[in-house]
Amino acid sequence: MHYSILICLLALAVCVATPLGARAQEPATRAETLQTQREEKARNLEPPEANRLERGLMALESGRLFERLLNPAEGLYPKLGNVTSGSGFSIGPGYRHAGMFGGHADFSTFAAASLKKYWMIDARLQMPRLANNRAGVELYGRKYDFPEEGFYGLGPDSLRENEVIYGLASTVFGATGTYRPTPWLNIGGGVEHFSPTVRAETGVGEILSIFDPSELPGALAQPEIFKYQASIDVNTRQPRGNPRNGGRYALTYQRFDDSTGGRFSFDRVEVDLQQYISLLRDRRVLALHALVSTSEADDGAEVPFYLQRTLGGPDDLRGFKYLRFRDRNILLLQAEYRWEIFTAMDGAIFYDAGKVAARREDLDLKDLESDYGIGFRFGTINGVFLRVEGAFGSSAGAHFILRFGHVF
Repeated sequence: MHYSILICLLALAVCVATPLGARAQEPATRAETLQTQREEKARNLEPPEANRLERGLMALESGRLFERLLNPAEGLYPKLGNVTSGSGFSIGPGYRHAGMFGGHADFSTFAAASLKKYWMIDARLQMPRLANNRAGVELYGRKYDFPEEGFYGLGPDSLRENEVIYGLASTVFGATGTYRPTPWLNIGGGVEHFSPTVRAETGVGEILSIFDPSELPGALAQPEIFKYQASIDVNTRQPRGNPRNGGRYALTYQRFDDSTGGRFSFDRVEVDLQQYISLLRDRRVLALHALVSTSEADDGAEVPFYLQRTLGGPDDLRGFKYLRFRDRNILLLQAEYRWEIFTAMDGAIFYDAGKVAARREDLDLKDLESDYGIGFRFGTINGVFLRVEGAFGSSAGAHFILRFGHVF
């Protein structure tokens, strides 16, 4: 009898212990059950399959095709882009030879021309790795011809219907030096000599049929000019070629010295500020830009009209024609909201505002010209290769922009 009772108790204990042990291995709460389900789902997840466009853009970025084809470290390459903002698409041969003179110097040159007959030849010798990569020197020469530069008059009240065309050509020689005490601080200086020519057969005669010579300093006589420059540049942008965060804050002083009599000698001071605010782990960026440039002529001297600062075109007031506004002083404000669409392709919504003025005191926020628009940028973290934009909302109507390179 005792054995029968003992066997029954043992059998009951086994029956009870077995479900208790099983239940001990199961989640005791609903939260644990959900966590277990999430972990199981995560183990079975597969990454989304990229479409053909995404795969192509990712291949361009990972393979760095743009850089290797259009901006190689050495050898021949096709020079694509814009000779100047109003030249239209230009193309020509380029050549680069790195590591000359024991690895201290790099030589580069290119020649490019556009269908609008703009052309430029450029050659430069760079020594950027001096003093343990803290200093650099550059020697350069450049010759160009811009045959269809626009002029609408001076000041903010210039009229679009007064547009005339002139030709501007020059030969330039110069040297610059930089010192980088830290990776984010650049102190620079330079000297440059150029001899501008405003061509009568394509420009001056037509200009003077509408504008009085007193409104066009430098139209009838062009000087030999030496330009001296000093600058300080604080640059914390990351990455440098296509910034997602950080900023750039630059102050530049320039002295233009007329060596043929001083009639066109003047000073220029520029403050250029850029700020990039990263959102959503750099996939969204708020980019801000402010530029102020002021010029002051010597007593009895003038600032040549072709050296006065301008607004209008694909890099500043994008809703206006190239060189639309011109005067001694300018103010430019720009804001962009950029977002990543695919790898190597960004979208952007932008707003531009600015003005020109004969006096520095008039560089206020009243009566600003403005525009807004939307665009797409193609490139990598090393730089933007192509911009496609539409600008609207200005008094000049809509403008379509196809531009090689970033705006800021």
